[in-house]
Amino acid sequence: MRILDKGNLNIILSSFFCLCLVAILSGQAKAAAITCETNFGEKSFTIDGSTVAFHKDSQAGRSISSINNSKTRKSHTGFSKVLYVNGDRHLIHVANETSFDSNNDYLAITSQKGHKMTYPLNCHHI
Repeated sequence: MRILDKGNLNIILSSFFCLCLVAILSGQAKAAAITCETNFGEKSFTIDGSTVAFHKDSQAGRSISSINNSKTRKSHTGFSKVLYVNGDRHLIHVANETSFDSNNDYLAITSQKGHKMTYPLNCHHI
């Protein structure tokens, strides 16, 4: 009795091809960028992968002030990012990427002297 006849071999190869295709396509999927701002608009930024771009208000509208790389820690539903801007430590915490909530999402800025300010965030996908 032959275990690998022509029919079984075709099924095995086509299954392997489909699994490889799914793995390649899911690996190339990129998460949508997220834009966030504090309740009164003091701070606003855009998160795209590992970079965070802070916005600056100008006469012509908002412009990008700085782009920083961050250290990211992912959870099963959200993430936390830590980065340093002008010597201050910024912690961006988003509890759930699929359902943003200003009660659970926040920006905590710790100054070089140890003073900490926490702002609730209003975020959405771009």
